[in-house]
Amino acid sequence: LLLDRTDRSSLVVKHEPRGSQEHFAQLLGCYRALERATKGSRAFHMAPLVWADSERQILVLDYVPGLTAYARLQASEIELDTRADVLRQCGAWLRYLHSETSVVQLDGNGMLRRVRRFAQRTRNGEHEAAYPKKFLGICAFMHQLMRAADGAACKYGLRHGDAHSRNFIFGRDGLYSIDPLPRGDGPVALDVARFMTRLGYSFGVERAGERGLAGLNAADWVAFGSGYGHPCQDDPVLHVFFCHQLFNDWLQIPAKKELRTQSEQRRIERILMMFQTLRDQLGRD
Repeated sequence: LLLDRTDRSSLVVKHEPRGSQEHFAQLLGCYRALERATKGSRAFHMAPLVWADSERQILVLDYVPGLTAYARLQASEIELDTRADVLRQCGAWLRYLHSETSVVQLDGNGMLRRVRRFAQRTRNGEHEAAYPKKFLGICAFMHQLMRAADGAACKYGLRHGDAHSRNFIFGRDGLYSIDPLPRGDGPVALDVARFMTRLGYSFGVERAGERGLAGLNAADWVAFGSGYGHPCQDDPVLHVFFCHQLFNDWLQIPAKKELRTQSEQRRIERILMMFQTLRDQLGRD
């Protein structure tokens, strides 16, 4: 809900009725932590939190006027904007957020236990997955990627939780982010994986030009990486989290085609393309 104020500024009112009180408290804590983390920057911001009511689960934020990164990327499709600049700035926002991290060895045991549970349930007929044989393929591939990344350096810290092009707004005084998810501290590669998978879901994989990781445009990876300060597509930890994001998104797709919306069908088709390309690029005999 958007409310106009007499001082000509506007507010956004968000009601979160479906979650528990505990979830709302975590969400509120996430907003405040991200505000603190970006407070010292002149270029990178969170949409300011004005007021919160925990009992009624309401958040009130300042409205940030401006184009989303998604809108600018759409404009770049018809050469009305510069795609590389948008991706570079989104990467730079995440670089600033992730600058205060610790480095640990990657431990994916919990992640793999969950993957194995779904694989076993799918084989036993207890879980229906879209394209079940290919779903079992991504389960097996997750184990392969984890072996390749075993013991690799993994940056651990505060995460946005739902970084994608619709959640970045180019405001008057910098780049703002909105709508985080309370995932707590953890491997920050999740934010990069979430951003880039959703870039693929929204704009498709590269068919004619040079293909980068998972079939996304190679220039997109370079642009994002230049802002992020790290060649993400060469990082074995990112490979794990990218594939795991595909796995998680696969689980949200109805098994039966007739039950899928048009957008769900388009998403599973792009998940399949990205997974198959990733396996061709990184798979080992």
